[in-house]
Amino acid sequence: MTETVYAVSDLATHQASPAEIAAWARGHWIIENTVHWTKDVTFAEDASQIRRHRTPAVMSALRDLARATLHRSGWANIASGRRAHTHAAATLTLHGIP
Repeated sequence: MTETVYAVSDLATHQASPAEIAAWARGHWIIENTVHWTKDVTFAEDASQIRRHRTPAVMSALRDLARATLHRSGWANIASGRRAHTHAAATLTLHGIP
């Protein structure tokens, strides 16, 4: 089965082949899906009832910060890292505060 995908780009035809553009698009969606899946499953972002003013964007940024902090601290499984840092004292150690 062949799938036809259309894309819009400002690249000239000599700057990238269709295969390169497809690889870039796939790479982008792998990252997008991984981040969004983690935020939804681990932080229940889609179930959030926060709807007023800029609060949804602020909460999303805080979830991104938490995910990135755990990842940079060596946690491959963000959910496990989150469970391990449910107490304030444990969370502060991620930021180098004893």
